[in-house]
Amino acid sequence: MELRAESLTVQQMRTFCSVYEHGGYSNAERHLGLSGPTMWEHVKTLEMIYHQVFFERSGRNVRPTSEGHVLYQLLMPLLASIESSFELIREQAGDTPTQVSLVTGVRMMMEELGVPLAKFRKSNANVKLRLMTSDNQTAQNFVLEGKADVALLIEPPPAILAKGLTCERLYPIEYLAVLPARHRLGKLPEVSLADLVAEPLILGNQNTVGRQQLEQAVFRLGLNQPLSVVAETDNSAVTVACVRAGMGVGVIAGKHDGNLTRHVTTRSLAKDLGIVHIVAAYRTGRSLTQVVHRLLGLLKQ
Repeated sequence: MELRAESLTVQQMRTFCSVYEHGGYSNAERHLGLSGPTMWEHVKTLEMIYHQVFFERSGRNVRPTSEGHVLYQLLMPLLASIESSFELIREQAGDTPTQVSLVTGVRMMMEELGVPLAKFRKSNANVKLRLMTSDNQTAQNFVLEGKADVALLIEPPPAILAKGLTCERLYPIEYLAVLPARHRLGKLPEVSLADLVAEPLILGNQNTVGRQQLEQAVFRLGLNQPLSVVAETDNSAVTVACVRAGMGVGVIAGKHDGNLTRHVTTRSLAKDLGIVHIVAAYRTGRSLTQVVHRLLGLLKQ
């Protein structure tokens, strides 16, 4: 008799996805706590059920076949949905989640989250907030690995949004040129990227969303002069600190009236770089609890 869906187990699916994510059985073994032979048997059973090969040897590790890629994309949201069902059923029965884990950037933590988080705590006194800070890519990994319920991010373009994540827009911010006090450009009512190309620049590193957007805009506008980057950072708070120290002009995504920009001058770069959104990223297929929905609702306000 042909093996079909009734032969699948959740553990087999989890094993397959873990081997896929970690690139091999030994790395997945440390993550799942299962022995290598057990995981190998789970994957081979899936291959028998689907009549396909999902992994190929690559040195000491494995790499997914095209069929393996497709299966991973199908199983990840299914597993996320199954895992979230336990939280939802407990909540429905009156057992409110006792902790919500957020990971976000330093700037957002300092600038925008204080008021909504305080409101959330006031109305959800029994829920502990676990707050972590990280760069965009690491924050995405935290969510995929189950270390955080939600990541609050500058909206990443599709090319750098991790597979298996869904984004929900919360609120807009804009790109800003951050100028030292009494800088000559601060006398202008408007500043463009063309005004900045000759300046010593403090930018996010190559992996940040803002840096990629900036370089795309420079190319689009035909600004052929190479950028003079004197420092690269991994968050806007460090960028502003460098500007305050007189190292150069910074470019960040933020707000004009935020705490970070009190003692510097800012000018909008929205004409060249557009508006960007802060998003909540969570695992595709996951159904959020009402507690998390309430928190995201406060953030949208």
